[in-house]
Amino acid sequence: MNEAFEEAFNLLCGDKIGYGMSREVFECALLPGYVVKVETARERFQNIMEWETWRIVQSTPASRWFAECKWISPNGKILIQERTRPPAPSEFVEKVPVWFTDLKRTNWGMARTNKDDRHYLVCHDYGTSLMLQDGTTTRRMKKAVWYDA
Repeated sequence: MNEAFEEAFNLLCGDKIGYGMSREVFECALLPGYVVKVETARERFQNIMEWETWRIVQSTPASRWFAECKWISPNGKILIQERTRPPAPSEFVEKVPVWFTDLKRTNWGMARTNKDDRHYLVCHDYGTSLMLQDGTTTRRMKKAVWYDA
C-alpha cells in the first residue's frame, strides 16, 4: 500500500515550493496553475477552513480577495488551490478588508480573477481569518500593515 500511495502522491505532486505551521505546499503536477496543500499537523484543519471559506465567498464580490480552491480530499488533508505569483512591492495594496487578520507578505500573491484578465492581490493562506466569524458582508476596510516573517 505504501508503494501505491507514494506513486499516487508523485503523480499528483511536483516540487515542494513552501511550508507553514501545519502544511506543506507542492506544485500540482496534474493541474498546471494550481498547488497541492498537504496538512501535516493534527487538528489544525486549515485546509478545511480554506475550503469552507472559498465555498462561502466564491460567488460574492469578496471572492476577489481569495485564491480559488479547486478540490479537497474527503478528510481535508489534501487541498488543491490556485497558484499565485509573488507580488512586487508596489503591488501590495494600502487597504484590505477588516476580516483579514494575518498580513504576512508571504500569505499573499497575485492571481487572475474570473471577472477580468487583470492580476489582483489575493490571499492564498486564509485558513486563519475572521471571515467565518464576522462574514464578508461588510465593505469596511482597514489600513494594511504588511510584515515579513
